[in-house]
Amino acid sequence: MEAAWAIGAGAGLASLAGLRAFIPLAIYMFMARMGWVWGFQVDDNPMDFMISNPAVIVLLVLVVLEVLMTRLPALASVERTLRLPFAVIAGALVFSAAIAGEFPDAYFIGPPVGAALALVGLYVYRGLIMIGEGKDPGPALDITILFLSVLMMLVPPAGYVLTLIIFYLAGRVRRLRRLKYKGLRVLA
Repeated sequence: MEAAWAIGAGAGLASLAGLRAFIPLAIYMFMARMGWVWGFQVDDNPMDFMISNPAVIVLLVLVVLEVLMTRLPALASVERTLRLPFAVIAGALVFSAAIAGEFPDAYFIGPPVGAALALVGLYVYRGLIMIGEGKDPGPALDITILFLSVLMMLVPPAGYVLTLIIFYLAGRVRRLRRLKYKGLRVLA
């Protein structure tokens, strides 16, 4: 049962990493350091470096950088350029770290799965931007991601539900994009 909880928490956090890259990673690191993890193990695994002091310092700098990039218009182009690699790396790390305690010999499967889930979350984020006419949702999205990340760590089965919701929203974004460009035809 612990393996199912670890996969659920990892899937939910990796999906959220596509929306905001470092908030789910920060919540994972904070709650793992405090021991506030329910249903699965995060200690004594190959990904222990994730909860070390240097990793926390680097993550805090990256969280501040991400918040500044989403709020300052002068850094908007830098944010658009770095969002994809940040999301993929954060999703891969958080999924791999979540399952490493339960699958110490097979944690290397985590990075590609976490990266794929983060890409789906990023696709949903781009749909939010499209619906918002090019504007980032801002603090409302940050607080929602924070709340959902804490929920993933305290109730890991909610990660499965969140992942299904993210895939549903990705389907809705796909349908919206198809409708948006349906009438556009190039006439020669």
